[in-house]
Amino acid sequence: MQQCGHKIGGPDAGPTLGVITNKDGTRSAAYGGLKHCGSVWTCPVCAVKVATRRADDLSAVMRAVHERGGSAFMLTLTMRHARGDRLGLSTVDRRRRDLLEERRADREVAEANGWDVDERAGEAEEIELAGIKAREGCWDVLGYAWAAVTSGSTWVKDSTMFGGLLGWARVVEVTDGANGWHVHVHALLCFADDVSAELVAASVGARMFGRWRRALERKGFDASDEHGWDLRKAQLGDGDLADYFTKMAHEVTGAAGKKGRSHGGRTPMQLLADAADTYEAIAMARWWEWEEASDGRRQLTWSRGQRDLRAFAGLGCEATDEEIADEDQEADARLALEVATWSWLEANRYEPQLLEIAERGGLRAASRWLDEHGLGYTRAFDGRRPPRG
Repeated sequence: MQQCGHKIGGPDAGPTLGVITNKDGTRSAAYGGLKHCGSVWTCPVCAVKVATRRADDLSAVMRAVHERGGSAFMLTLTMRHARGDRLGLSTVDRRRRDLLEERRADREVAEANGWDVDERAGEAEEIELAGIKAREGCWDVLGYAWAAVTSGSTWVKDSTMFGGLLGWARVVEVTDGANGWHVHVHALLCFADDVSAELVAASVGARMFGRWRRALERKGFDASDEHGWDLRKAQLGDGDLADYFTKMAHEVTGAAGKKGRSHGGRTPMQLLADAADTYEAIAMARWWEWEEASDGRRQLTWSRGQRDLRAFAGLGCEATDEEIADEDQEADARLALEVATWSWLEANRYEPQLLEIAERGGLRAASRWLDEHGLGYTRAFDGRRPPRG
């Protein structure tokens, strides 16, 4: 299982635990002084840190939209799934598939111009490409279907309605349940005019779902009219994507709880907790499949070009997950954890739990918990232990 938390510095240097006040007034906790893996999919520590930043960015977008008289909507798109469905191709297979598709396009151009083509090599590559595509899973089909939703002449028409589409932000969410991998899209759609959810759903939303379902059918999947999509108006901090990331950060730190959050399934971090706690064969196999299929995929994507929401909100260039994870966020206060303390936390998988304690009760609660477990620490800024009580 992928782990995060290699310390930076000399042999006696340990990480720090800090409490951060976010832009929306909420409080979060984070570790500093670590070299992070940057994985939002498989690392609880990095997932919390990246989710907090993404929530801040999306909150800024929502404020900008509302300040300029616009409106935002949350669109959810799902697909029918079964227990035997694969989750998705590995990073290696996805890169190889993309390369073979590029070579196919090059051959088609060469043939159209009457240039010589190595037909034997082309046939071999077509066979290999077909084999890779036969292994595609729900996540691969989701990417294909979303591209179909946001392209074509009808999408161009949709983008001009209601004062014009300002842009979109899309998140992929995955849970594992009795019916297999549940892979779905949450998309924030922002328009320049303030319009009702009923109007947007009856026009833009219905057409987006139509393109979604037709794309799924081309890949052998399907979506239900009743449960395949949902569109509702989004308000800042109440069901928008910023709220989604804030809740996700809290759920990751509480991953030891086994209660599923969506559709009766386990989130990836809950799956990790089950696999780590029980070593049950099915949970381990599902986690390994998750690790392989999620590697290298983006959790949050934005529209680009003339409909760049980040530019609209004045956010500037987007930091990668890895860059965010490696940042030491400015904390109101910090504890310096001894190397032996950090080693114990890692060995017993208590890093997320300590984050949750610090987030709920501040460093005073975290220091009490460390004292109860006989773990060493100091105040990072002056070397004194925080007061008890």
